[in-house]
Amino acid sequence: MPRDSHTTRRSRALELVLSLAVALGSHGCISGALSQGNAAQPHLDTKVFPVSCDDGRRYAARTLKVRNYKITGVERGASQTTVAGRNEAEKVNGSVTVICQGEGVTVQTDGPTLWVRDGLRFGFYQLVEAGDRIWPPPTAPVVTMNLYQGAEAKIEFPSELEPLGLVAVRVKILNAGDRTVKIDPRRLLATTTSGTQARPIAQADAQKKLGGADPDITKKLLNATQLKKGESVTGFVFFPAAAYESAAIALIDEKTGEADDYDVHLSGIS
Repeated sequence: MPRDSHTTRRSRALELVLSLAVALGSHGCISGALSQGNAAQPHLDTKVFPVSCDDGRRYAARTLKVRNYKITGVERGASQTTVAGRNEAEKVNGSVTVICQGEGVTVQTDGPTLWVRDGLRFGFYQLVEAGDRIWPPPTAPVVTMNLYQGAEAKIEFPSELEPLGLVAVRVKILNAGDRTVKIDPRRLLATTTSGTQARPIAQADAQKKLGGADPDITKKLLNATQLKKGESVTGFVFFPAAAYESAAIALIDEKTGEADDYDVHLSGIS
């Protein structure tokens, strides 16, 4: 039975990003442009990244996460979003602001020092360059799930979810295997930190709760589907508000009906 596909199939590209982020966050000698009070990569201030506003928000949050910041607030406007966080180990606050344009997004960073600001800016660049590529290429289905609650929920939704009695799980499945598989979101099962199991809230109920706050909620839902080799699907499933630790979903062989359960540790944005 497959276990935690997200952990066992980590992208080497993302590992490189993490290494670069750590290097940027180290306290070694500073030379070159940074030593003179100038950004090491000034062109990144005006660079237009060819990603959507939605992806820009996700990359902003991931930029903070890979540098060990806890997201403390998300301010969403009509054309820009600021994601703020705090690195408790270094006692540093920082933020990444994504500004939407027709061709993509630009990014502004904030922090107490040029070193912090430049590190966040370069970290965003590296994450966008790496994208969601997986190396080496997988030969079996890959399942990732991320839990959205608290301030992090506003990366994906206009408002926080707990006041509505909800939390969200973003499910992404890539079928890199040879078999066609079927996905039924109703078979998703979440487990709380106390060991209690929960089934998803019915889509109609989730739409009713979120309809007033998010007019695009219907497009965001994970629907029942089947995936041929090389196909992928991404969508949200909602659970009653609680502290969840893991989730499992069944991928069903379209021909034989055999089900493989994928158990995934639930974390925030990664």
